[in-house]
Amino acid sequence: MHPLSTVFSAKLMHDPAIHQPANNMPYSQAPPPGILAADHFGASFGYHVRRPHGTRDWLITYTLAGEGCYCLAGQTHFCCAGDIFILAPGTVHDYATAHPTQRWEFYWAHFTPRAHWLPWLRLPEPAPGLYMQKIEQRELKQRLDQAFVRLLRDSQGIGAWQAELAANALEEVILLLAQHQEKQNTPQLDARIETILAYLNQRFREPINIASLAALVALSPSRLAHLFKKQVGASIMETVLHVRLRQAARLLEFTALSAGEIAHEVGFQSAFYFSRQFKTYYGRSPTEYRRQAQKAE
Repeated sequence: MHPLSTVFSAKLMHDPAIHQPANNMPYSQAPPPGILAADHFGASFGYHVRRPHGTRDWLITYTLAGEGCYCLAGQTHFCCAGDIFILAPGTVHDYATAHPTQRWEFYWAHFTPRAHWLPWLRLPEPAPGLYMQKIEQRELKQRLDQAFVRLLRDSQGIGAWQAELAANALEEVILLLAQHQEKQNTPQLDARIETILAYLNQRFREPINIASLAALVALSPSRLAHLFKKQVGASIMETVLHVRLRQAARLLEFTALSAGEIAHEVGFQSAFYFSRQFKTYYGRSPTEYRRQAQKAE
């Protein structure tokens, strides 16, 4: 028996967010989609919640500091700073602080997912009904932290739009987790190629010089060109062209700028060259693309 099992059996604690079945109501009758409750919480050793029936909603926790642990089906799963745990409805569980000398600090939210969120919640499942994701990248941790701050602020605010804003923040969290999981499941790009891709996405409007890009990642121009094509599947200039054209398509859909103005906005020196490349890529001219996009609205 794990030593923490004595803590789990020591006391029962039900917080206000628990949704116990009423009149034998099945767990499939979940609350309507949205954020049911959310907060930032810190607890010393001895804090413990036992839920012998699970909940009717989903629970997400994002550990900021210290260490917590979840007990499911006789197994203990520890969470440290940067770990996100998600519990599905009806999952029997206990959770508690895990370290005698550390406070467990975390964000939490009880929620019912919107239908289109469900595929994004397919994260690693170390135990039935328990999903987890370890976050180690500093930038991703910062973005998740910012999203949780907005989630808490909007879920606790008053106003007609607060619930939508809170759901938007939680959707960003779930999207970031799904994106991170997809990256882990696909072959990793060379860090130097990731640097170049990030640069191109930010600076695609500017003239692109292969020699300058190569110097940015300490490679020769020929080595960079070879490695980029091998990993991305397109040359650097083809990639820049596609980024510019996709941005141009968005501007055609959502702005009143002329084709010539859009060409200049996305980095083309010639409106004629832009129109020709756009038709090759999308199968229709910028004018035809805009007309069809407006009809679809």
